[in-house]
Amino acid sequence: MAKQESLVKFRGRIGDLSFSKHRTRGYEARMAGGPDKKRIMSDPNFQRTRENMSEFGSAAQLAKLIRIQLNNLLKGLADKSFRNRLTSIVHRIQKMDRDSVRGERVFKPENSRLLKGLEFNDNSSLSFMFGENLSTSYDRESGEITLTIPEFDPRVDVTLLEGATHIQFTLAAVEQTLDPENIPRPEVQRSAFIPLIGKHLGETLEVNLPPDSEKVVYIMVGITTYQETNDDFYLLNNNPYNVMTIVDVNIP
Repeated sequence: MAKQESLVKFRGRIGDLSFSKHRTRGYEARMAGGPDKKRIMSDPNFQRTRENMSEFGSAAQLAKLIRIQLNNLLKGLADKSFRNRLTSIVHRIQKMDRDSVRGERVFKPENSRLLKGLEFNDNSSLSFMFGENLSTSYDRESGEITLTIPEFDPRVDVTLLEGATHIQFTLAAVEQTLDPENIPRPEVQRSAFIPLIGKHLGETLEVNLPPDSEKVVYIMVGITTYQETNDDFYLLNNNPYNVMTIVDVNIP
């Protein structure tokens, strides 16, 4: 793969050369080639390609719907790879559909468990930031969801980052939707700003969803770090370790 090092950075095609910008490798140039779109969409030899394109396209649309639903939680937490990682998982869930033919397989809610453990920020995790167990529970009948934060000593149980003075825990939950016209937003509860000195007593965070829900429920837990300045709290600058994880995908 040729790389562009000149001050003039091209995108598009010039003759037999195709110019593009990769998010990590920078500007690149390659020989244009391969079958054209018309042949791909009509030639019987590309039947599998068309099937894959169809399913991947629908996976990208559903992943976008999930991102819209979780939008406020993603801000400041999701890394640049989140969109592609989410689309890849949604595509894998589609492939678990045993009732449809190739090219027409769909995302079925009962196969959603693959979303459990998805990190918004692939550079971090709850276990990296916090050394104690963070347990959640969900009572579908009442709709109550709880996060239990145990007693802990920040000097022992928290990854201490330079400049950080406080951390905050977040509990969020939302009903899954496959309908772009009906997008419920997450219910969110945050802890107080917890100083990174002295022991912190255990506490419980709680959110409530509609009782007796018949939908899949995502439960998410996050940890963010802050710096206190003049009684105000600011997200720690240049912090790659803020974390939010889908800790449970509860299927009725």
